[in-house]
Amino acid sequence: MSAVKIFTPPVKLAKLLRTPGGMRVSEAVERAGQGLESLKKDCLAELQGVLDAAEACAARAGPDYDAALAGELYAIVAKPIGVPSVCGLKSVDTALISLSDLLDYLKGQERWDANAVAVHLRAFRLLLHTEGAADAAGTQAILAGLQKVSQRYAKPAG
Repeated sequence: MSAVKIFTPPVKLAKLLRTPGGMRVSEAVERAGQGLESLKKDCLAELQGVLDAAEACAARAGPDYDAALAGELYAIVAKPIGVPSVCGLKSVDTALISLSDLLDYLKGQERWDANAVAVHLRAFRLLLHTEGAADAAGTQAILAGLQKVSQRYAKPAG
């Protein structure tokens, strides 16, 4: 007669879960920060390109509302939203969001305000070039001013 043998294969997953490996969380966060810092120069160059394109587009605007031009400007400034925050330039991101909101409000009213757009673009330039040296209170004052400008058009004039 033959004997019955019960064979239990070793569970590799359980062994892998008990075995320490990889890097510590603090080390991973530090490496990620270094990686983002290395991208900051490229990020600034890209944002400068966005600013130049937005200023060139806004310079072509006439006194009356032009849906195509407003749409083009919106596409230029809305595309990079989120990138500045990843690169440590949250205030630039907030300025881009405010400008996008303004353009959205103006589109809804089929209205154009070159001064409001220009204020946002100048603030974008200022925040982009002085981010490292800017004091927090000054930056917050700029962003609050942009918010007031864009909120002026949040509700239709009536």
